[in-house]
Amino acid sequence: MENDTLQLRTATLTDDAELARMNASAWTPEIEVVPAEGPDKPFFADYRRVEDVIVAADGDTLAGFAHLARHIRIPKNDHVLHLNSLVVAPGQRGRGISHRLVDAAVEEARRRGARKLGLRALSTNKVAVELYRQHGFVEEGRLREEFRQPDGGWADDVWMALFL
Repeated sequence: MENDTLQLRTATLTDDAELARMNASAWTPEIEVVPAEGPDKPFFADYRRVEDVIVAADGDTLAGFAHLARHIRIPKNDHVLHLNSLVVAPGQRGRGISHRLVDAAVEEARRRGARKLGLRALSTNKVAVELYRQHGFVEEGRLREEFRQPDGGWADDVWMALFL
């Protein structure tokens, strides 16, 4: 499967089960804050609407997704969107899909009129932090030793943003 067969689109309700399975399989204890819901739980909910999810599809197979949403739902914060999650299916990694999804999320934030796109990542998720830096996100804050890791160590909560 080459990247030129990859299509980015808004999710549909029919993607629910496959997205739930992908989300459940993508997070490891070292990079998650809250364990992913099980693969049999609905993916779409009040906090994760269909229109807020961009999927990367390779034919009939979903290769990844990005979820955009408001971080704080008050009028004074209308200009900010948040990249709540970015997932590439384990078998699809190494194809540049994460870069395409970040680009699509940035473009969607611009299309929606956002002035700022924020995100959070654990310091232990070095691949993600570097990915976001490559796309122009800068660290705005860091909550040190915010999360206990399975091995007893600590992870910082890294807050990053891109001004649009």
